[in-house]
Amino acid sequence: MFLGSFSRSLKVVTLWCLLNIVGYGGVHASTAIAYGSFVKSATYSIANQLGYFADEGLNVTYHQVPNSSFAYDGLFYGTYDILTGTIDNAINLVFNAKAGLTVLGQLDQGSDIVLAATSAMATVQDLRGKPIMVDGELSGYSYVLRRLLSFYGLQYGTDYSFQIVGGTPFRYQALLHGHLNNGSVVYATVLTYPYTAYLAREANTSASPAPHVLARVSDFVAPFSSQALTVRTSTVTHTSNPAYRATVSFVRAMLRANRLLADPDPQRRAELQGAIAAELGIEDEATAALELAAATDAVTGETAQVDFQVSGVGLWNVIGIRDRFGGFTAAGPGFDFVEALPDLIDYRVRDAARHGIQ
Repeated sequence: MFLGSFSRSLKVVTLWCLLNIVGYGGVHASTAIAYGSFVKSATYSIANQLGYFADEGLNVTYHQVPNSSFAYDGLFYGTYDILTGTIDNAINLVFNAKAGLTVLGQLDQGSDIVLAATSAMATVQDLRGKPIMVDGELSGYSYVLRRLLSFYGLQYGTDYSFQIVGGTPFRYQALLHGHLNNGSVVYATVLTYPYTAYLAREANTSASPAPHVLARVSDFVAPFSSQALTVRTSTVTHTSNPAYRATVSFVRAMLRANRLLADPDPQRRAELQGAIAAELGIEDEATAALELAAATDAVTGETAQVDFQVSGVGLWNVIGIRDRFGGFTAAGPGFDFVEALPDLIDYRVRDAARHGIQ
């Protein structure tokens, strides 16, 4: 009887010790985070490669989203816990549809956004009468593309149309091949980091004429608040829930990486360039150097704002462009954008994350 009780007690103690080691002691069980994004930013690449997510006890799974509709539907329905998407899309959904989305902070100011075209298109004027590939007709980059082309005298619906293709990776591949999978000819699209550097690599290595840059958005609109860390509003409603704590941990890891990205030390920059190259699978040093340069550009890069602070001018540029082309009809006449901003941006997660960084 005594031996049986002792044996059972020993098993309980042993189980408690194992739980203490695995889940409650110095080594914590990982918390799963599903992270959705169109591209792997430099900040994400560094955080992942240098183990910052693991330091926070997170097991982050990256999901490349195919298009904006899928991305935000996935966030709403729990496919993703955290999404990096254009702040314009969040503005559209919150202001026009009163969606339960919250922006935690800005990741970049339009990192390397360009209008790129096939070699057959020598100038912007060559796009007259052509369809231009976009993610969606009402997506953020479609509006800034319309603004860019308006400076050249080209008006949407009159001088060009949109070819709905999906996210940047799909449009980039179509641009390289000159056609879609169904055989439809393509002419131009908007590209961003890291694909602008990939385009430069193609130009330097391809035996045949490669797609090229026709115009840079930053030459016409700057600053331009672009990618933003976004969650369901329910995630940040109660600070005691596990989802909130996991989000703080994720943002803390990203903040550490972003601060490191801003470090001008040459030796440190070599390490960061290596991390970006490893995450993106880049083998040539020249392309990796272009990626780092784009990510740290003082006007458009991921370090243009400190600690994911949303640029006021950049944000109003985004709102102004969408408003210019009738992108807030559902918000109603007399909509007060200033009053609505607190429904869009919430820095509590970012601020909580900052307190945990040495």
